Amino acid sequence: MLSDREIKQRLDDFRFECDNLTEPFRPEEQIQPSSIDLRLDATFWLPRKSRTGSIDLRRSVLLELSPRRYWKQRTLSEGEAITLQPGKLVLGRVYEKFTMPRDCAGNLEPRSSFARMGLGVQIGGNFVNPGWRGHMPLQLVNYGNTSVRIFPYIPICQLLIQQLSSEAERPYGERELQSKYMDDDGGPSYWWRDKRIRRLQEKQNFTRLPSTVQELILSVIGAEEPDIVEDFDKFVSNQRVGSLESASATLELFSERQENLRKSAQRLRGMVLALFPILAGGSIGALFLPPFGWPHYMIWGVTVLSFVPFWLKLASTKRQYFDKSRYQNWEASRSQSNPQLEAPEKRFQE
Repeated sequence: MLSDREIKQRLDDFRFECDNLTEPFRPEEQIQPSSIDLRLDATFWLPRKSRTGSIDLRRSVLLELSPRRYWKQRTLSEGEAITLQPGKLVLGRVYEKFTMPRDCAGNLEPRSSFARMGLGVQIGGNFVNPGWRGHMPLQLVNYGNTSVRIFPYIPICQLLIQQLSSEAERPYGERELQSKYMDDDGGPSYWWRDKRIRRLQEKQNFTRLPSTVQELILSVIGAEEPDIVEDFDKFVSNQRVGSLESASATLELFSERQENLRKSAQRLRGMVLALFPILAGGSIGALFLPPFGWPHYMIWGVTVLSFVPFWLKLASTKRQYFDKSRYQNWEASRSQSNPQLEAPEKRFQE
C-alpha cells in the first residue's frame, strides 16, 4: 500500500473534487500514515415502503426507467442532520469525488470510532477498480439501542491505495466491460444491469417489455407515483411470455385491473364504515345491560381490537390507482400527433 509520502507525491492523479467551497479537500488533515480520510456527503437515500415487502431479483421490469423508485433522495441543508433509528438502514455516499489511477486499486474501510458507538458504516463492494471515478457508496446501519444523529462532512471512512504491478490493460469503464458505476453518484444499486444477471433472467423465461414500450408506458404512468409503478411491475411480471400485444393493449388491460382494485377497496371501506357504527352502538348498549359477563367483554373487545385500528387505517390510507381516463387521453393525443401510427394490435417482440 502507498504510504503518506507516496500519496502526497501522487495526489494530483486522484483528482479529488469537492462541491462545497467551504469544505475543500484538506491534505494536511485527511492524509494519514497509509490512508486518506474521506467524509460523509449531504446526500442520502431513504428507503420507501414497498407493499410487496420484497425485491425479486428474477424480475426487473421498469427498473431501468424508474431505477430508484424504492428510494427517496434527500439532500441536507447547512446545519441539518439525519436521525438513524435502531435497526434502520440509510444509503449515503462519500463527499469527495475522486478517480483511481490505472496503475492503482483501492479499498474503502470504515473508521472504528463509529463502530464503537454501534453505527455500522458498511461499504459493500469496498474494492475500487483501476480507472473508476465517482462518489463511493455507503450503507449506514444503526446496530445500537438508541438513535444516532449524523451530519455531513464527518470523517466517516478511509481510503487505502494499493500499487499494481503494472497498469491495468482494461481499466474500469471500458465499453466491453459494461461497467455499471462509472461516474458513480453513490446511490442505490443497479443490480439488473449486470450482463450475467440478465442472462440468468432470460433463462427463467420471464415476461420482458422492450425499452421503447417501457418508455411509452412510464410516460403515462409517471415515475413519481411509486404505488402505480409497483402495481404495473407486478402486473407485467405475472403475465405469460408473449401475452402482451402492444403498449396500448398493455395499458388498457392494466387500467381495467386498477379500476377493479379501486372499486373493491371502495366496497371494503364502505362496509367497514357502515359496520363500525353498528358494533359501536351495540357496545354502548351493552353498558346498560348488567350484570356484565363474557358476552359484554367479547363485544367490546371485538369493537376495539378489530374495527378501530382497521377503520383508522382505511380512513388514513392514500392509495394511488391508475385512472383509465389517463390512458384514454394518452391514446387520443398519441393518435392525433401521429395519424400514421401502426395499429395497436400489432405485436411487439424484443
